[in-house]
Amino acid sequence: MATFKCLSSGQTVTFTLQHDIDSMKGHQGYIRVDLPEDTHSEAASLVTLSPPPKRQGRPRKMENVRN
Repeated sequence: MATFKCLSSGQTVTFTLQHDIDSMKGHQGYIRVDLPEDTHSEAASLVTLSPPPKRQGRPRKMENVRN
């Protein structure tokens, strides 16, 4: 049995079948959380990086912009 945590939403998912566990190991959006801390400390440090902020609002229409 293995528990994985989604990096974007923080929700956890538990799998019991070995096929499902193996397929989740290669998934970039999840990290395994039921392992001891020393085995995935490198992956945990990558989780603390935040994505760049998105620009707010609707993009400008290019036909209305004058140079």
